[in-house]
Amino acid sequence: MANMQKLYQTEPLFFKLASITLFSKIGDRLFYTALLSSATLLTTHSDLAVIIISLSETLPLLLGFILGSLADQCLNKLKALSQTSLLRCFFYLVISLLAGYSTTFTFILMIAWLNFCSDLLGNYASALATPFTKILVSAEQMQQAQSFLSMGTQLFNVLATFLGSFLLIFINQSHLALINALIFFIVALAFRKLSPSLVQAQSTLLVPAKISLSQALKQNFGALYHQHTLFIILLQLTLLNGFFGGLTPIFALFIKEDPQLLWIPLPLKLALLSGLITSGMILGNFSCQKLFPKATLTSLTLLADLLALVTGIAFNTQNIYLILCSSGIAAFLLGIIAPRFSTQIINTFPVTQLGGIVTIVNSFLVIMPPLTSLLFPVLFSFDLAYLCLIIYGIFLVLLSLLEKIRLFS
Repeated sequence: MANMQKLYQTEPLFFKLASITLFSKIGDRLFYTALLSSATLLTTHSDLAVIIISLSETLPLLLGFILGSLADQCLNKLKALSQTSLLRCFFYLVISLLAGYSTTFTFILMIAWLNFCSDLLGNYASALATPFTKILVSAEQMQQAQSFLSMGTQLFNVLATFLGSFLLIFINQSHLALINALIFFIVALAFRKLSPSLVQAQSTLLVPAKISLSQALKQNFGALYHQHTLFIILLQLTLLNGFFGGLTPIFALFIKEDPQLLWIPLPLKLALLSGLITSGMILGNFSCQKLFPKATLTSLTLLADLLALVTGIAFNTQNIYLILCSSGIAAFLLGIIAPRFSTQIINTFPVTQLGGIVTIVNSFLVIMPPLTSLLFPVLFSFDLAYLCLIIYGIFLVLLSLLEKIRLFS
């Protein structure tokens, strides 16, 4: 808490901008549970509706690298931040009207499309705000700033998902969509109120020369690729996120057959793993400045990779305690790595490319979990999932070791 107070005192404009951005995260997740609930209640095509809703949440993240390059070329980022929030408010007002009608597959498709457009605008807004971080925060405070953002994102996502589920007990989906619209309206007003304080910061932001979107994407991918160590760490984090993405469905199948901890209900066992992973990441975010201050990102990712391998071995030996312990510690290390990696990204690249670079990084980080969450359960049906977890862990460790050898040579 003392570090957060110091951040507020030394970087008040960043703290306010980040707080508004984090508050908008509630709007990103609040309606998700309601949307899934509507899909599962359909009498026909419910499975397809759930898949479409999941895609409407995932695709905006995967397409973020395109929006980031567009955001870098936006001249008036402050005005665009307010406008995108107002547009998202309008989308949820329409969703509120649609949700008031009887639930049909067609209405679910329309709502999923509006949710998809809203999430696209949310990622565009994040890319608009990213360059201000480099202008507003000193190099000495950058890691603390990234820790605040990473931890805040985790907490607000959990809070919004829980809050959405809780509110549905008392209100219907139409009213929940209205609350979401109100959240984005408040965000738009907050951006508008903060804008005069950021005009000077915006004037120092250099806007790159107008080039085609394909050229901008090529430049951003090229710049990231040529920072070899950062690029390898990005691949490591992408694969580690994929590991955690596949872990939950595999664990759900594992505990159905496992005789350990019989006194704990199955849903609670599953929640225990998810809770350990989430709390581990949050604690890692909180501790990133205090623990292992001299450890390199390469060393920390190697440790996380080794723990992923240990988790795979624990599944093969059917040791639930080792599964929970190793995955929790791996998530803790990932929580330490993430803010430090973000700090290096922001400090390495010019402000004119930050929106595009950061959204490329985010797209990499979210691409694997949907794939592994589908692949590992399929492999489980062929009794190959546990072996593949070990192979996955070995590949991660080898990738880290090869990078360390390259750095020492």
